[in-house]
Amino acid sequence: MPVVRLADVGLHYLQFPCRLDNAPPPCGDLLLVHGLAANLGFWHLGIVRPLSHLCRLTAYDLRGHGRSDVPAQGYSPQVLVHDLVRLLDYLKLERVHVLAHSYGGAVALLFAVLFPERVISLILADVRLRAVQPHLRLRDWPHWPHWRPRFEQAGIILDDDAPESGYQLLVEMARSHLHNPAAGEHLPRVFGLMGNQSRRGGTAHRWLQLQESTSIRQEYLAHDGLTPARLATLRQPILGVYGEQSSAVRSGVALRRLCPNYRLRLVPNAGHFFPLSKPRRLVRPALRFLAAQARLAPAAVDLPELQHEDAETESALPDF
Repeated sequence: MPVVRLADVGLHYLQFPCRLDNAPPPCGDLLLVHGLAANLGFWHLGIVRPLSHLCRLTAYDLRGHGRSDVPAQGYSPQVLVHDLVRLLDYLKLERVHVLAHSYGGAVALLFAVLFPERVISLILADVRLRAVQPHLRLRDWPHWPHWRPRFEQAGIILDDDAPESGYQLLVEMARSHLHNPAAGEHLPRVFGLMGNQSRRGGTAHRWLQLQESTSIRQEYLAHDGLTPARLATLRQPILGVYGEQSSAVRSGVALRRLCPNYRLRLVPNAGHFFPLSKPRRLVRPALRFLAAQARLAPAAVDLPELQHEDAETESALPDF
């Protein structure tokens, strides 16, 4: 497994070549940035394979996640941007498109603010931003009344009025995944699909390890460096793809007012983790968006593997 050794952390990464033989990628390089509690396996073959039709892809594990090192500190977007830049320098990637999910989107946006010359475009998949959505209370989520009894049935009782109860829910889901697997019939199978690692417990185990041995929670709660004024400076083309049922959709709508070259697409009947449950609902608009940046004909994104809906996946996985 390739790992780049930086001064204070080792970052695990993978690169996926463009599927076009003997030709440069039509859209250049695409960097994939996952969110909290995930790893590069989040971008499973249902996403990586079709996107590699137009781009060379680079996916990596954020520090503390996946197979990257677990330092005690350094989990703020500011530090994670520094990691990202050093990785791109090591790989000799001067300019990239960026696709990011959730907390990875805060990292991607700050990267675009601080290093605009290195970002061609941004695709934000269900990214919540404190600048426009300072709290993430479960009680503000329209679908919480539907999910709350299921979590309580699994033994997860939360203060749904807490400002960051969404973060705590992710922690409690990891604990349940490890210590109460029988409750899985009541809960979304998020940790079972986010790219398991070989070590015991996979992503759930690593997420709980981060809570106990690092400053990730304190740094997550600190200011992320993104203000409305800073977001308004972005001139790159930006596509926001949000689950219609997601608690983060408020951020997606607000970004439309701030960023002049921003377009919003809502995914019907989808929640925060729709890239796992409905990957084609992300891939299709992403391919069209990338093709438009390179001024490719629409036929360039007419891929056979995208002709069918995600019926099997959608029926097996409750969206969340």
